[in-house]
Amino acid sequence: MRAPQSIGKALAEMLDHFKLDEKARHYEIITRWPEIVGEKIAQSTQAEKLDRGILTVKVTNAVWKYELTMRSKEIVRKIAQEYGDGIVKEIRWRV
Repeated sequence: MRAPQSIGKALAEMLDHFKLDEKARHYEIITRWPEIVGEKIAQSTQAEKLDRGILTVKVTNAVWKYELTMRSKEIVRKIAQEYGDGIVKEIRWRV
């Protein structure tokens, strides 16, 4: 019989067993987008999906799209620091 373990550890093992840990991290990036980019950028953007390392983000207008295209590498680095290298390789901004 196994010794009792914490709920957090049991959940982590279950996510790993069913290969859901990556999907959970993807979901977390989408839902925590405002925290990642800050309030000002979050007011004009919405993270929509993360698939095969490409994060798709809706932008309110072309001016923001241009500005954020210039800052993409910075945002990708910030995500990598929090969630690991390679989870987001590219950001696609769409108006």
